[in-house]
Amino acid sequence: MNIPRRSFLKSSLACSLLGGYSTSILHAKGESIGKNRPLLKPVHDQIVCPWMPHFPRHDHQLIFPLDDEHLLLVWSEYYSQSENPSQKKGHSGIGDHVACQITSMVSKDKGRTWGGRRGIQPNEWKHNVKHPNLVRLSENEVLFFYVGWDSAKQRNVYCRRSTDNCQTWGEQRQISESGWYCCNADHALRLSTGRVIVPAHGPFAEKYIGGTAYKGGNLHSFVFYSDDGFRTWKRSVDSMTAKGRGCHEPAIVELKDGRLLCFLRNTNQRLYQSISEDGGVHWSTPEPSELPAPEAPPLVKRIPKTGDLLLIWNNVASPSNWPRTPLTTAISQDEGKTWKYFKDIENQSSVDASYPSVTFVGDEALVAYYSRSTKWKRDSEITLRIYKIEQFYA
Repeated sequence: MNIPRRSFLKSSLACSLLGGYSTSILHAKGESIGKNRPLLKPVHDQIVCPWMPHFPRHDHQLIFPLDDEHLLLVWSEYYSQSENPSQKKGHSGIGDHVACQITSMVSKDKGRTWGGRRGIQPNEWKHNVKHPNLVRLSENEVLFFYVGWDSAKQRNVYCRRSTDNCQTWGEQRQISESGWYCCNADHALRLSTGRVIVPAHGPFAEKYIGGTAYKGGNLHSFVFYSDDGFRTWKRSVDSMTAKGRGCHEPAIVELKDGRLLCFLRNTNQRLYQSISEDGGVHWSTPEPSELPAPEAPPLVKRIPKTGDLLLIWNNVASPSNWPRTPLTTAISQDEGKTWKYFKDIENQSSVDASYPSVTFVGDEALVAYYSRSTKWKRDSEITLRIYKIEQFYA
């Protein structure tokens, strides 16, 4: 392939900034990566949170191991405040700002069946509460993060702590400076150093993040971090953004050399990426990766069994939110420098499938995501598909 000198120099500069992480020529709108991708056949396939008239939208989920036998499903459960809610899918008027609570269920058979539904965080805000994250500190100590939304200028990140392995939760604490912030479910993590990081984004306002209402082109990504478990919190010194709407919904994984690799949602038709060499305090200027994407969030995690990285994202070049199909997986065996073994989890053109989470249990990966017909509006369900880890490599 003959690459124009300007493109070559730009790619080389990006590669230098990211410590060897590759970029390539921009993909055309509608293109994806990975030829002849197979559709993975799950060993278990279930709509675990189905649409119901009183609960017409479910998303932003995670699955958290409680012990060797029990899994906890936690998700954002939107509820209708109407006495007579619509009985037809896609007609409930469910937007991002409507009433929502955080709910949980438990599985005793590695995700095949679920029960014991209970609310774990009620809505105490004018709009809603959602975007759960759980981080384990010890056998019984777990941190629970979420976002409470009051107004166009007040959307903050909160934390509760459990000392009995998620049975009860302590006092609520706000970890963000007062402002407008947002997180994604299943994105918080504990680093090898013990530092807890909560990836987040918000609109930029002069000297700090989150001090103004979102205006359509001022989104910056960063992390909140704590080195003492939960007592004190700081925010990244600098942030990550790009042309267009900026960068938001950061997905972060710790590399074997201690650096952090971050993938970012944006409007530039592919995932952008950034590197932190100091545990999230500072970040490199985001640069485009080779991975085509719409304006939809990725997820990246390390597979415990193999030590490789697993990326899940909507693999199609688009400057808008749509389409959100296919939902694709890829493996990196060189710490994110290159990606291969492209497989689809969902590829029907009539279905939106996005905002994935993944949990590894033995030799299996439990992949959950919101799903809905493209004919619906904001109503959605949560689909759970379980795969053998070896399927991502076949």
